[in-house]
Amino acid sequence: MGQSIRPILIVLCAIVLSGCVSPSNFDVGAKSIRTLNVSTATQKVVNFVTTRCNDPLNAGAPGSAEELYRKRCWDAAHGNAEILRLGYGMADSGTVKCGTAVISVVPKDAPTDATTAIGQPFTTECAGFEPLRRAIAATPCRCALIFVHGYYTTFGYGLRRAAQLALDVDYPGVVILFSFAAGGRYNDYVNDIEASEAATPALHQLLATLSRSDELGPPNIDVVGHSLGNQALLRAIDTGEAPTLRYVVTAAPDVDAAYFVRLIGQAAPHTKRLTVYTAKYDVALAASNTAHGNWPRAGQGLSPTVVQAIPKAELVNATDHASDPYAHSYFAESKSVLDDVKLALQGFDGAHRPPLICEPSGLATVCRIPCADDDNCGPTFFQRLIHWLFD
Repeated sequence: MGQSIRPILIVLCAIVLSGCVSPSNFDVGAKSIRTLNVSTATQKVVNFVTTRCNDPLNAGAPGSAEELYRKRCWDAAHGNAEILRLGYGMADSGTVKCGTAVISVVPKDAPTDATTAIGQPFTTECAGFEPLRRAIAATPCRCALIFVHGYYTTFGYGLRRAAQLALDVDYPGVVILFSFAAGGRYNDYVNDIEASEAATPALHQLLATLSRSDELGPPNIDVVGHSLGNQALLRAIDTGEAPTLRYVVTAAPDVDAAYFVRLIGQAAPHTKRLTVYTAKYDVALAASNTAHGNWPRAGQGLSPTVVQAIPKAELVNATDHASDPYAHSYFAESKSVLDDVKLALQGFDGAHRPPLICEPSGLATVCRIPCADDDNCGPTFFQRLIHWLFD
């Protein structure tokens, strides 16, 4: 009986999920993205590097390749107020654009109608990323935090998340969003995979250029990748001229588990430390698991034995604290996990990040974030149900 009803329940849940997470327009995340560690509304300058199109709104001649591209870029049939307002669309441009935006981030306890707002982005010349290198060199820490977003993320949502993350971890250096041409819609998963693959060379060039040594040595380049963005991130680290990175965080990696182990094994030597956060009941990754022929995704959890031969790697089980509705954005929406990310980016290893409990596993370190007595921990009924349906 359980096996016969499961397909029906999967279809029903897919319908419910699409209704819950598909935005009525692209301007999503304005109310949901809020700081957890900053108590007042705060402005943050976010630099961006993107492969998204930002061509003028011109349909081109009927039936032409230009018309096809422009429609793909702006997708006028779907409430695209955000991409028209911010100027960056949904198609990969084949080029790299740079710029800055000022984000006004509201705190967790702000009124329910308060929104995290984006000032009009200012586009600048990338010029071999030299402006970013100069900005990094001018900071006391000589450091930069690059955030690589995942699936179902608009340009605006990525800017808001990068600003919130930087504020909550109190990052002292330059903040950069790397944004590939994700569609920002529930049914754009396959498109987003292709867009992330197309953007990988640009991300590699960004990492390699920013981490290149100057007269004072290599700058301190830190990276946080989320979900599908980790595919592009890990490939970019181990491609061509390998960058020299400081702290790399891969949160909820939407990567085949076997492939992921190989990728981090290749990437870890180019970092000072590589930290992986996983959660067993991740709803988004349960669906991805099914879409990939029931092969597990790395973000659902890894056995300590499969990472024990990887030096500089930390594996953190955040299952009990994946408290956001879909157990997928916990790296920025669970205070316990966010606080651990903050310490990891400040240079503390697992043994020096209480209350994290860690133990060596060969060359790697395996950790978990325990549930304190006053915490509301563990997966919700909804998360357990989705995990059962897709298992």
